[in-house]
Parts: sequence; structure tokens; C-alpha cells
Amino acid sequence: MKIFAIHGSPRDKGNTEILLDAFLEGVAEGGGEFEKIKLYELKFSPCIACGECDHLGECVLKDDMTLLYEKYLTSDLLVVATPIFFYSHPAMVQAFFERFQAFWAKKYKLNHSHPYGKNPKGILLSLGATKGKKLFEALVRTFKYVMDAGWGTYSGGLFFRGIDKRGEILDYPEYLEKAKTLGKEIFSLPEDKWSLVRDLSP
Repeated sequence: MKIFAIHGSPRDKGNTEILLDAFLEGVAEGGGEFEKIKLYELKFSPCIACGECDHLGECVLKDDMTLLYEKYLTSDLLVVATPIFFYSHPAMVQAFFERFQAFWAKKYKLNHSHPYGKNPKGILLSLGATKGKKLFEALVRTFKYVMDAGWGTYSGGLFFRGIDKRGEILDYPEYLEKAKTLGKEIFSLPEDKWSLVRDLSP
């Protein structure tokens, strides 16, 4: 299984990246192959709603997202690690999600199947400062549709509330252990046995 991991926080080496790295440590111990991309190091635009992908089946914008398209298409699992900003995800994560419009058009407008015959799985790793019950609902709802657009399915995620200060997640080693365990389970257990939250949002 090939894993494509997205670090979606604008902060380097913060709580989100620490959580993602714990997950990837488990992946490595399980013998998995992965690639980690930091969105803030790339330059790409959000969708400009030009509609060209409705006819072409691909995005006409030529930027770093072109590379991410291919990485996603050749992967079996997309992991998006992101903090919560104002009960949703950061702008750079939203821009990444919006550019899946090209996949949606290719799938639903042009009736094309996945170029490599894959059915990618999607996992979220997320944390936020507040403890509201609906803290992660917008992220989950959006990601479900993103995965569907990309010929994939949402598997679930790990979500942690009350994490705010830089490095604060280190005060909760049990959270990092959960992420590491999930990384291992992907290679040793069937999907329905993975230790993650599946039904957070409609």
C-alpha cells in the first residue's frame, strides 16, 4: 500500500506535524511506503471556477498542484493532517480540496474511471483548540466529498480537542500512540478493524 500524506498546517513542526509524524512512524514500522508533502512549501491556487475541466477532464492551472494530482492518483491511501481554524480547515487545505474539482468533472461529467483502477482510502488526522462537539464536522463533511470526487472513499480519522499551544500534543502521549497504532494497523488489519472514528459527521 502506497500512502500519500499531506501536512496541512502553515506551522512547521507544530502539533499537526507531530501527530502526522507519529502516524507515519507506525506506517514505517508496519513496512509501508509513504510520501509526506508540506502544503505550505508549495505554490498553487484555489479553483478559479473557469469550467475548463468539465470539457478537458483536467485542470488548466499549471502550478504545484499538477504534481499533487499524480501523487494522489498513484496512491492507495490519502492522509490529510490539519488543524482546525474557525471550525474548519486552513485556506491552503481548502485550496487543495477545491482542485479536486478536476477529478469530479472527469468522473461525473465525462464518466471516466480512475486512471489506474484504484479506489483510494482517505483518513483525517486533526486537532483543535476548543472542545466543541461540532469542531470537526465541516472538515469531515468536506473531505468525504473530496474523496468521492477522487474515486475514493472516506475511512475515518483521529480527532483531538483542547490542543492549542505549540507542542502541546506532546503532553498527551496517548494521542500520539493512537496515531502510531493506526499507522501500523493499516498494514496488519482489515479496514473495518482500524482504530479510528468513522461516523463523526453526516
